[in-house]
Amino acid sequence: MKLLEALYLVNNSLNGPIPPAIGNMTALQQLLLENNNLNGTIPPEIGNMTALQELDLRNNQLEGEIPATISLLQNLNYLALGTNKFTGAIPIDLGHRQPLETIGLANNSFFGELPQSLCKSFALEALVLNNNNFSGTLPPCIQNCSNLYYVRLGQNNLSGDIRQVLGVHTNLTVLDVSENQLSGTLPSTFCSYTSLQILDLSNNNISGELPSCWWNLQDLQFMDLSRNAFSVKLPTSKNDIYSLKLLHLASNNFEGDFPFVIRKCKNLITLDLGGNRYYSMIPSWLGVRNPMLRFLRLRSNMFYGNIPRRLSRLSYLQLLDLADNNLTGSIPTGFGNMTSMMHQNKEQFIISVDKSASYPYFNRIHVNWKGHDGIFQREVALVTGIDLSSNFLSGEIPTELSNLQGLKFVNLSRNHLSGGIPKDIGNLTFLESLDLSVNQLSGPIPSSITNLMSLSSLNLSSNNLSGEIPKGNQLQTLDDPSIYGNNSGLCGFPLSITCPNNSSSVSAFNKQKEYHKDLEDLWLCYWVVAGFIFGLWLWLGGLIFFKTWRMAIFGYMDRLKNIVM
Repeated sequence: MKLLEALYLVNNSLNGPIPPAIGNMTALQQLLLENNNLNGTIPPEIGNMTALQELDLRNNQLEGEIPATISLLQNLNYLALGTNKFTGAIPIDLGHRQPLETIGLANNSFFGELPQSLCKSFALEALVLNNNNFSGTLPPCIQNCSNLYYVRLGQNNLSGDIRQVLGVHTNLTVLDVSENQLSGTLPSTFCSYTSLQILDLSNNNISGELPSCWWNLQDLQFMDLSRNAFSVKLPTSKNDIYSLKLLHLASNNFEGDFPFVIRKCKNLITLDLGGNRYYSMIPSWLGVRNPMLRFLRLRSNMFYGNIPRRLSRLSYLQLLDLADNNLTGSIPTGFGNMTSMMHQNKEQFIISVDKSASYPYFNRIHVNWKGHDGIFQREVALVTGIDLSSNFLSGEIPTELSNLQGLKFVNLSRNHLSGGIPKDIGNLTFLESLDLSVNQLSGPIPSSITNLMSLSSLNLSSNNLSGEIPKGNQLQTLDDPSIYGNNSGLCGFPLSITCPNNSSSVSAFNKQKEYHKDLEDLWLCYWVVAGFIFGLWLWLGGLIFFKTWRMAIFGYMDRLKNIVM
């Protein structure tokens, strides 16, 4: 088939290697084999296909290195090898002779430095290299690729100054350089990226302040600057911001009051300010001005004061993380009305950018789950929980929280909460993790806790709980005694303390309290009797030793006798 110009075999179940004889198809311009089960290596004979313009081998099981002969394809403008098992370095002269517009090598095991000639033609529009092991600095020619609209370089070991990467790219819609070792400050040209929709600079060493023109990027939907060294405050904005939906600023050096610019973000879905130096009260307008919020993470700052009751108006909220702050007061009872926490959430939020629908961008959130930090991305829709741990909250746990049947985790540990565990805690049928440790909770553990069939992590230690530990169902699998440690009144499995008479109604602790109460009543009786005797002797002593008292009393009795007779 030497005259064939296009071969489309996409989205099938083809397997086996690519035959070397494919090199005889010297007239072929488009070879699209993506989404199959092909294995083996790319045959070096591919270098004979000198008319080839588009080569798409994505989503197969291909392995080995890219053959050096691929650099002979002088008409190649589209190269997509993503999501395979390729390894090795990129041919050093790739891009030297080719007018490459799209390079997609994501989700492989490539390593080494990128060829300096990769974008020599300056025709590059899309560069997708994420999730590999590339190192070194980026080719400086990238700065001069004015047609760039899609750049994903995340999850590599690239280094150097961020200013050496970014030039004037007015068409840029996606910029992802996350999880590298880039440093420096953002260049002034950054504000020219007026088409930018997705920006991910997370997990680098970028520092300094954000440009004052930051919010002029009116198309921006996703912004992640977390885990860098940005400092001072966020720039303000005079206008409302409608496009921004996902904002991640965690683990930087931002400081001062809660950023007022958040009030302008009308359609914000995710807000993560965790791990900064914010020092203020949490504004009550957050529950009114940002009605679309689903994920609110403010942990590990220095926020103080009461939790705003207006947060309960966030009907879409499914994650509330205010842990590790200086919050005081009680937990608002209105939290029991948060609609989105009353049922399981399965709706996935995906951002698809024009011209790159095949590379969707998923929402993600950093969550402390069952005592471990983790990032949820594709599963973020399933994350529903409340974390108010490590604050100074007091009062009782609102019984209304039992209405939130969609909760997957609840962490109220390390506060000053008192009273009992809500008796209807068993209504939280999807709950997987419950931590109420290090509080002042008292009373028995509600028997309804045995209804939590999905529970796999439980901590009730360091409280004043009493009675026999409930038995049955999933609770029997949680057999670590430390779960109930430092509760002097608890007994039963898995503790080594046996309940008296195997009774679940009266604990040893309760009996001890009753004994002390009886002893107090007995002593009260003793004091009453002693007081009566002392008063009687005092009265009789007065009659004996004081003649005037005695004459007055006897005279009164004589007069009373005459009146009666």
